[in-house]
Amino acid sequence: MLKDSIIQYVKENTAKISLEELDTVLTAEAIAGYFQVKRNTVSYYLNQEIGKTFFKINTRPVRFLDKKVFEKNFFTVSKDVYASVNDLLDENKRKNGIQKEEKQEINFVEEQDVFQNLIGSNGSLKNPIEQMKTSIFYPNTSLPVFLHGPTGSGKSFMARKIYEFAVQEGILKPDAPFIIMNCAQYVNNIELLSSNLFGYVKGAFTGAYATTKGLLEAADGGMLFLDEVHRLNSESQEKLFVFLDQGIFRRMGESEGWHKAKVRMVMATTENLESNFLDTFLRRIPIVVQIPSLRERGEQERLQFIYHFFIEESKVLDKKMKVSGNVIEALLNHLYQGNIGDLENKIKFICATAYAKKKRKNEIDIHLEHLPEDVLKGIAEKAENKIGNYDTVEIYPNAPIQEILSGDKNGKDYHQELFEKLIAIFGEFRSQNYAKEQFEKRCMHTVNDVLDCLIYNQNSENENTMRKYIVNSVQEAFRYVEYSCNVQFGGNSLHAITAYFFCMNQHFRKQNIFIPNELMQYILEEYPKEIHIAKRILNMLSSKMDIVSTQEDLIPLTIYIRSLLNVSLSRKRPRAVILAHGYATASSVADVANRILDENIFESVDMPIEKNVSDVVQWMKEYVEKNDVSHGIILMVDMGSLREIYRSFEENLKSPLVVMNNISTQMAIMAGELIQKEEKLEDIVRILEEENETEYKIIYPQIQKQKTILTCCITGTGTAEQIRLLIENSIPKEMDIQVISYDYDQLQNVEIVKGIYQKCEVLGIVGTKNPQIGQEKFIPLEQLVSGAATEQMINMLKNVADAVSMEKLNDNLIRNFSMNRLLGFLTILDTEKILMHIEEAMKQYEFLTGRKLKNSTKINLFIHVGCLTERLIRNSAIEDYPEKDKFQKIHKKEIRQIQAAFSVIEKTYSVKIPISEIGYIYDILAGI
Repeated sequence: MLKDSIIQYVKENTAKISLEELDTVLTAEAIAGYFQVKRNTVSYYLNQEIGKTFFKINTRPVRFLDKKVFEKNFFTVSKDVYASVNDLLDENKRKNGIQKEEKQEINFVEEQDVFQNLIGSNGSLKNPIEQMKTSIFYPNTSLPVFLHGPTGSGKSFMARKIYEFAVQEGILKPDAPFIIMNCAQYVNNIELLSSNLFGYVKGAFTGAYATTKGLLEAADGGMLFLDEVHRLNSESQEKLFVFLDQGIFRRMGESEGWHKAKVRMVMATTENLESNFLDTFLRRIPIVVQIPSLRERGEQERLQFIYHFFIEESKVLDKKMKVSGNVIEALLNHLYQGNIGDLENKIKFICATAYAKKKRKNEIDIHLEHLPEDVLKGIAEKAENKIGNYDTVEIYPNAPIQEILSGDKNGKDYHQELFEKLIAIFGEFRSQNYAKEQFEKRCMHTVNDVLDCLIYNQNSENENTMRKYIVNSVQEAFRYVEYSCNVQFGGNSLHAITAYFFCMNQHFRKQNIFIPNELMQYILEEYPKEIHIAKRILNMLSSKMDIVSTQEDLIPLTIYIRSLLNVSLSRKRPRAVILAHGYATASSVADVANRILDENIFESVDMPIEKNVSDVVQWMKEYVEKNDVSHGIILMVDMGSLREIYRSFEENLKSPLVVMNNISTQMAIMAGELIQKEEKLEDIVRILEEENETEYKIIYPQIQKQKTILTCCITGTGTAEQIRLLIENSIPKEMDIQVISYDYDQLQNVEIVKGIYQKCEVLGIVGTKNPQIGQEKFIPLEQLVSGAATEQMINMLKNVADAVSMEKLNDNLIRNFSMNRLLGFLTILDTEKILMHIEEAMKQYEFLTGRKLKNSTKINLFIHVGCLTERLIRNSAIEDYPEKDKFQKIHKKEIRQIQAAFSVIEKTYSVKIPISEIGYIYDILAGI
C-alpha cells in the first residue's frame, strides 16, 4: 500500500539526516514527487501518523519525521508538533541543562559573527561588510573607516556593529570603550568641538579652570565614532590627520609635547567627500564604505525591513497582528526621504493608529486606512502601481522573518521550488521508466522557467555595483569555457546565470535543500561533459564572488548547460524569421508552420503599413545580439522594401544572412523541414529556390578581428586583471584596443589559445611569466614597472595609432606603472610600509642564502608579496600549488629559508604564510 511505502520512506530518510538538515527534508511535496502521486494524498497519510509514528515541524513547508528513529539518533521528543526547528532543539537544551546546551550549540553551529544576521548581509551590504572586516583585521589600530550614505541609512548602527565585531574577534577587549561624538552638536562652536575631541589645558580659554582629557584619550584602547564628521573645520581636520598618521595629538592650548593614544576610528558623513574634506585628510582614510539608501537595498531587503519593524511593534504591544497585503505593497513602493529610520517611524505610526482603533482584544488588523497620509497620497498619485500582489501576513512577537517570507507569494523561494520540481520529475522518471529524452526535456523546461522568472522579477534598483560585478564575472567565466570547451553561450545565458548567482548572493538560498543521492548520481553519470563545464563555471564564480557553492548548484547549472549544448553542438541550425506587411500576416504564417512542424522554428514580425521600418530594424538588431545565430539566419519577407532591410543592420552580422522574398505558408513549412534535418544553409536556399518562386541574396559578414593585448600572471587572474585595468587606463580610447586577462595555466591550454586567435588580433602580452604561445612580443611586468620596457610597449602599438595618441600612451604608462602607483592599485595596504617590509624580507633572504637577487626578481616580489599580504589579511590565501607534497619533500631547505626571511611579513601583519603561497614565492626566486 502507498501509505506503508510512505511510512517506510520517512523512516529511512529520518535515519539519514543530521540536526543541521532538519529544515531541508521530508516535505509532503518532495515525498509526493518521489512516489509520483498528489501532494494532498501524501499530506493526508502523513498527518494520520502524527501522534503515532511521526511528529512534525510546522515550518513552511511542514517537515515530517519518524519519532522512534529520531529519538534513537538524537534525543527524546515530548510533543507531536513543534513550531520551528529551534523550538525542537530548544526542548533538548532545556532538558539537558546549561552545560549540555552549550555543548550542543558548539557541535551544532559555529558562532555567527555580528554582521551575519543583518538584513542584506549577503546582498547589498555584502561588500560594505567585507570592507569593515578588512579595516578591523588590519594590524595595530586598524584602518580608519569612512561610512558614507544618506540620512537614516544606518551609519551609526554600522559603527556600533564594527565595534561589536572587533570585540567578538578578540581585537578589542570586552570592556574597551566605544565613544560617540556627533560633530553637528558643535556646528556653531568649532573651538568647543576641538576642546571636546582633543582635550584642553588649564587657561586655554575662558572657563578652562582645569586641564581636561578629550574624547581621543577617553577612547584609548577602544573605538571613537565621529558622526557628521564633515562639521570639522580645516584646522580640526589637520589635527586629526596628524593623529591618524602618527597616533599623537596636542590638547587645546598646548604648543609643545605630544600625547599618544591607540584608537580605532570610524567616521560618518552624508556629504560629498571631495568638497568637504582636505585632500591630505582623505588620503589617510583608505576605506570608504558606501551605505546604500533604502531604495537601493532592493525589494526583498525592503520587505524584510517591513516585516522586521512590524515584528518589533508586535513585541512592544504584545499583540498578534494581521497586516493587509495592500499595506505591505504600499510601504514597499513608497519613497522614504529618511530611509530606514523613516520606514521604522511610519510603521510605529501605523501600529499605534491601528492599536487605538482595535476591535479585537488579542489581535490588531492593519489596513490601508491606518497608513500615514503621505503614503496614501503616493498610492493615489501612482495609478500604475497596482496593488493586490501580496497576501495578508500574520505577525506575532518573535516571529522568524524567513518564515513570513517563505509564506509570502512575492517573496517566493525559487530555489526551493526548482529543486522540489526536479526531484518530483526524477521520481516520476524512475518509477515510470519513461525515455531519457523526455526526462531531459522536462528538466530543461523547469530550469529555464525558473531562470526566466528570476530575470523577469529583477528590479531596476538592484542594478548596483554587485550585479555589475557578477555580470563581469559571468562573462569572464563564459569566455574561458567557450574557448576551452567549444560551447557557445547565447545572449540570454548571461542574464540567466547572472540572475541565478545574484539571487544566491542576496537572498536566494533561504534554506538548504535535501537532494536524493540517486538524482545526484544520475546527473554525474549521464552528463559528464556538462558537469565538467558547470564545475569550471562554479569554481571561477565562487572564487570571484566569495560564495560557497555546493553540489546542489551543479544540478540546475548542468541541466541548463545541457539545454545549451543541445542547441549549440547537436543542432547546427540556422535561425529563421518571417517578416511581412500587414497586421498578422507574418505571425499567421509562422504559427501555422510551427504547429505543423511541432516545434517553434520561426520567429515573426508583423509590419502594418503605418509601422516605421526603423522599429523592425531595431528588432532585428536585438534579435541578432540576443540569440545564437552562429549558423546563419534565414529572413523570409513578402515583397518591396523589406528585401533591402538587411542593409540597416548589416554591420551587426557575425554570420551569414539569407534574404528570400515571396514568403508563403508552403515555403515556410518546407524551410522548417530542411532546418529540422540540419541541412547546410546554402543547401536550404538552393532547394527552396528550386521548389518555389523566390529570389534570394546571401550576405556574408565582414570579419574584423579586435586588436588585443593579453595579460597573465602565474598565481591566477587576480593580478592579471589588475594589470589589465592599469594597461586599459593607459591606452587612449581612440586607439580602440581591448585588454584581456588570463591566468598563466589558461594560456597553456591549446583550445583556449586557439579561440583567442580566432577572435582577436593579438598585439602583445604583458605578465609575470612568458606563456610562449605565439610570435607576439612578451613584456615582463617588472620591466614595465622599472621603465625598461616602456619603449617596447610604444613600439608594439605604434602601427595602430597616430603620434598624438602615442605621446598620451607614453605619459600614461610612466604615471600608471610606477611601483607605488601599481602596488597602491593592487592592495589597500599602506604602500610605503609594505614596500619597506618586503625589502627587509628580501635583504634577509640574500643574507641567509648568500645570493644576490636581480632587480627584475625584486620587482616581481614587491608586487607578488604585496598582493599576498592583503590576501592573507582577508583570509583568502591561494590554497593550491602544483605537486605541493612533492615540493615540500624536495625543497625543505629552501622552504625554511623563505619562511625565515619573510617572517617579518608574518609578524608585522599578524598572518601565517601557507606552504602553497611559499611555493609561488619560490617560483619567483628560482626564476621558474
